[in-house]
Amino acid sequence: MIWTIHISVVLFVLISILAEMCFHEKLFKPLLRKKVLDHIQSNANMQRNASRMSIDDENGYSCGLYYSNWSPYSPRLHYPHDINLSQVSHIYYSFFLVDGETGTLKSSDEWSDFAMDIYKPLAIKLNKLNREDVDQELYAKNLPMGLIGELNFLRHSNVLGDKNAKDFKVIMSVGGWSNRQEFPKVVRDAKKFDKFIDSCVDTMFKYGFDGIDLDWEFPEDDGFEPQKYLEIVQNLRRKLDDLESDIFGGHSAGNHNRFHLSMATPGFAEKLNIMPIVEMNKHIDIWNMMTYDYYGEWSETTGYHSNLYDSGPQNEKVDMLYKYSHSSGSDERLCGNAAVTQMIEKFGVDSKKITLGMAAYGRGFKKVSANKTDTRFIDKAFHGVSGGSDGETGIWLYNQLPLGGSNEVFDPDYVSAFCFNPKSKTFVGYDNVDSVSVKTQYIKDMKLAGGFWWESCGDTHNDPSRSLVNTFVNEITSIKKFPNSMYHQSSVLKYYIKRYGAGGFLTSIFAQMIEAK
Repeated sequence: MIWTIHISVVLFVLISILAEMCFHEKLFKPLLRKKVLDHIQSNANMQRNASRMSIDDENGYSCGLYYSNWSPYSPRLHYPHDINLSQVSHIYYSFFLVDGETGTLKSSDEWSDFAMDIYKPLAIKLNKLNREDVDQELYAKNLPMGLIGELNFLRHSNVLGDKNAKDFKVIMSVGGWSNRQEFPKVVRDAKKFDKFIDSCVDTMFKYGFDGIDLDWEFPEDDGFEPQKYLEIVQNLRRKLDDLESDIFGGHSAGNHNRFHLSMATPGFAEKLNIMPIVEMNKHIDIWNMMTYDYYGEWSETTGYHSNLYDSGPQNEKVDMLYKYSHSSGSDERLCGNAAVTQMIEKFGVDSKKITLGMAAYGRGFKKVSANKTDTRFIDKAFHGVSGGSDGETGIWLYNQLPLGGSNEVFDPDYVSAFCFNPKSKTFVGYDNVDSVSVKTQYIKDMKLAGGFWWESCGDTHNDPSRSLVNTFVNEITSIKKFPNSMYHQSSVLKYYIKRYGAGGFLTSIFAQMIEAK
């Protein structure tokens, strides 16, 4: 009798397992989870602060950082020289703003951009590293001021003591979420449109940028704005080509360095589907996929905001009042993999032109409706958002996480980290070293161009074992650098001085470089 019962139990278990295997989610997700966990475990003993990085000018991966011009102010106090620039291929300087009244480009903070004395904190930092007479060495060179001045200095200088801590590109990022309402004003006026194109290219060159990164969030689905965005891309590329021709001569077309043109690209289907990606792709060098901000204060329930994968179909629809909202009407998924796959498979974009966006911040929810037995805190009701980043509602910088009274947990199904404080019922979803580790392998597997972060001030720059960028670099192993980029060319420096004369923002430092050659 007992033997018969045992046989029945075994048969019941086997039948149950077979039944579950008939369902894709029951089969696929454990396999995905195992793959993710295996990758994490295989790197568990890696010394993250021992660099395994190499430089490969041709085949290396890009490692981009958006650096905002509000970073040096309290409480962030984050300067360009605080970045481990040996690990970086691109700095996206944010933001220059569209002036909807004139069509021209303008600084969003002239003091931090052009006038702030960054060399004083740099000298203090270097003196801490036992470098003598640094302040005299720096000030004797009559260097350009502000954040833009320091970035131009650092990418040509060995002052940081690492030969790889230079030769990165500095890209001018135009627009941003807070500037989104100015683009429509410009594209609806032909004179403003032309001024915008000319102003972008002139501002880029005047301040020594290697290119332009467009960030219009986002064109309306009206049949007009997406087409005008394409025209912006086309006209910028033409103007950049004209500038190259003026510098190098028309006869050398194609045999010289090119100015960079990239786009901060929506990471969700609804906006990708209305944009003329195929035509834009003829002119865009890099698509920076903004695969973050999937959930936030605008959402109906909690969620990870920068997850690579998703568990299944969701009801999602974009609400232009916010970046994303979640309501009925769509079965598309909000996750990084969905956006990347769509770019490659639907629009035919070469994977080597796509960079995966990662977040150096988390989005927090408070008064989350959670039970004591819950181990995952997404898809929960909440009441208000929680954040500790100054001036940014609902946002915690990565270096402020995990929250006090909480533990950091990695969710391998979604590839996102989170923390939850049971006392305040506060939940924050974010990227950590484990999620970045998996995303780095994903970049390799998908043969993408590399990765980037919004934004630099959120990373942990004084603790390599916690640094997101350091984790990425150690696992990607090969970083692209640009030792022969545009502003290393004597012809470019001479053309700059001819164009802007003694009053040019970078004339002094370029003249010294020419003399040194």
